[in-house]
Amino acid sequence: MTPLPLHPSVLTDPAYVVPAVPDAPLGGVAWLRASVVRFSRDEAHRRRRRLAVAELARIDPADLRRQAASGAGGPVEILARALGLPSDSDCDADTDARTDTPTVTDIAADVATVARCYQPHMPVTDAADRAVDRLVRACGGIPDEATANRIGLLVQACDATKALAANLLSGRTDPPVPRTRRVGPDGILVEVDLAETFFGLGPHACPGRPHAIALAAGQAAATTRKAGAGVGAERLCPYEASDTTTAAAVVVRDGDTDVPGGSPVSPPAT
Repeated sequence: MTPLPLHPSVLTDPAYVVPAVPDAPLGGVAWLRASVVRFSRDEAHRRRRRLAVAELARIDPADLRRQAASGAGGPVEILARALGLPSDSDCDADTDARTDTPTVTDIAADVATVARCYQPHMPVTDAADRAVDRLVRACGGIPDEATANRIGLLVQACDATKALAANLLSGRTDPPVPRTRRVGPDGILVEVDLAETFFGLGPHACPGRPHAIALAAGQAAATTRKAGAGVGAERLCPYEASDTTTAAAVVVRDGDTDVPGGSPVSPPAT
């Protein structure tokens, strides 16, 4: 590991690749890592990215923002509903008892458990393995790449999106995920500084940038509204675009939010 993080321009250098993860049998965190776009290379990456982009393309970021601003739940709960996963309405209305179908609250709890073990350098717990298996069932029960990448979207929407919302409320401009990892041409694992490009660069640039911003903006608005007062003076928190040539800014003003200029999706890798 190099002592100092590298400049984000290495993210566009094909000589720097994501750390490899081993193939794994069906089920559990190891299978999830081996099946998602996040830790893939080459053709597997391109194929899995198309799956993730297709899922995101049918979700309107403005709808996500409105739901988050209304207090309809956290980022994972709202994204789960948008992906068509079971909602809290699947509880038995007459008995107020849980059915076998998980609620979005259950799904969010499992996603949080998985997120703590998602990165390849983190140890995997039995609880996280069981959570992955429950999430597979919540996504229809078929442990294929499509299911894995739906779960991956939920995991990516977990801690980082909450951190975006916290930054928005505090006026901080540091990235919610400060660094990422790559393996250099010499085989050495290096860290890459994301301070200049919050959503990454190159083939692995985040395809869900507008969705993350929308969820964070809505959550920030809901938080200020719940506090009983707006934030007063306008607060502006910039978020770099994935190609570093443009920037989107989310404004929180008197408990409301706006995304000036829109938030285009980063183009998928081809």
